[in-house]
Formats: sequence, structure tokens, C-alpha cells
Amino acid sequence: MNPDALPAPDRTLDTSGTYCPFPIVEAAKAVRALADGAVLLVIATDPGIATDMPMWCKATRHEHLATFRDGAAWKSYVRKRKA
Repeated sequence: MNPDALPAPDRTLDTSGTYCPFPIVEAAKAVRALADGAVLLVIATDPGIATDMPMWCKATRHEHLATFRDGAAWKSYVRKRKA
């Protein structure tokens, strides 16, 4: 995964220091406030986001662009689906 190939996020949500399900619950709230097609970057320290975010995106039909480790944190990119 080349992080430079990812789109610039429209919003960044830092959930560092929290654990499942908080990062996904907060991501769901943040996505609802975004325009269709906007990109959300979720920063997390819970490694569970690596499996939780792709599953949540599949369940909600949002586009999972990438989730990868960046030092001590994880970064997860989601594009809000168009209505």
C-alpha cells in the first residue's frame, strides 16, 4: 500500500487510546456528517481496526480504501458511498 496514492481526507478522526467498538462507532458518526464521496481518515491505536473497518465498510457499503500501520498507529481511509 502506497499511502501517497490515497486521496487527501476531507476529515481526520483520531481515536487513539480507545478500543473496539469506539473507533468504528465514531467513524460511523463522522461519515454521516460527510458529503457523498468524501474521504474520512481514522487514526487508531487499536489493531482491531485492521479487520473491523473493512467489515464495517462492507456492511454499510462505504468504500474501504486502505488500512495500514503507520508507526504506533493505524490509519484507515473510507470513502462515503453515494446515496
